[in-house]
Amino acid sequence: MDENQTSAPQPSSISIRVRALSPADAESYRVVRLRALHEQPPAFGSLPEDEPALSEIAARLAESDDRCFFGAFQNDQLIGIVRISRYSAANEKHRAYLGGLYVLPAFRRTGCGRSLVKQALSWATNAQTIRRVNLTVVTQQKAAIDLYRSLGFRIYGTEQETFSKAGRFYDEHLMTLELTSENHHNP
Repeated sequence: MDENQTSAPQPSSISIRVRALSPADAESYRVVRLRALHEQPPAFGSLPEDEPALSEIAARLAESDDRCFFGAFQNDQLIGIVRISRYSAANEKHRAYLGGLYVLPAFRRTGCGRSLVKQALSWATNAQTIRRVNLTVVTQQKAAIDLYRSLGFRIYGTEQETFSKAGRFYDEHLMTLELTSENHHNP
């Protein structure tokens, strides 16, 4: 290995801590989020130039009964993010949406993404009135699709040409997970 190359951390070699993010994490969150938005293919519907100001990000990171952002940390470095939010209409409060999952490339395949999704699902389960969690994932994101399937999500449809970037179109799978006592006593 060349002295300028670094190998990705192995699952047993890193200690990951997942916790709810707070307004104090806004700057770290913004750095990771912008990195996610620049990655190819586009896995997010937002564009980097549309990201809000730091003060608005801080306000969004405040946990509520309807949403929570989680971060994975190695030591004090934010290395992964995810959000879960309840649908806003009164007749849809039994559903939540998982989105924005991103892990820095050097920390992929270490269990970080799995830990983030499990924490978000635990939050949804503890809400007690949430019965279903939905998400969308770009069809080329095979590792993410495999992760979601391993946690019990299933594909129920595919939306064609959801995103475009540099003249190329990307489709998205629609995935869902019914929260039951069997699949979430120990997420």
